[in-house]
Amino acid sequence: MMLFVLTPELRRELKVPLGELVEGEIPEPYLRIREELEKARHVVTVGDVVTENVLRLGIKPSVAIYDHKTKRREYNPDIETGAVVMTVQNPAGTITKALLNAIRKGFGLAERGRRVYIKVCGEEDLAAIPAVLYAPLGSIVLYGQPDEGVVLIRVTPECKLKCGKLMSKMEVVRDGD
Repeated sequence: MMLFVLTPELRRELKVPLGELVEGEIPEPYLRIREELEKARHVVTVGDVVTENVLRLGIKPSVAIYDHKTKRREYNPDIETGAVVMTVQNPAGTITKALLNAIRKGFGLAERGRRVYIKVCGEEDLAAIPAVLYAPLGSIVLYGQPDEGVVLIRVTPECKLKCGKLMSKMEVVRDGD
């Protein structure tokens, strides 16, 4: 199995949001970005709380990535049915090949009108990076910034380049490949 592992330097770098931080108490940030989400080519949610709040707006994410945890505690989000569900292993502080493949396949299905939910056994915190890499231009990737709000990433060529550079700074580990 191949893993991309977060380095201490990169961990510090990722404290800065990858996109626009929309601050406020839930549901306020979501209400402010609702119109933009409705117009997006695809909406990708990373995290249980983010996914649940986008669904509450009546917007169904093309790809939702969640791990049934929030702030390291068990969490059972109110996730709607009718989507293709994939389950992958992804340890904390890593991006596994399985997660990359699921996200890539998810967009292939999303482009054909299917919704895809990726349930992560482990942690989905870094999934926004590959989500940006695989998302078609014009998509929006959302992830939570605990106790601050939600981060809105507009998928542009520049943003894809930035996320590609972040991936290239991760340590690559081959685990009994």
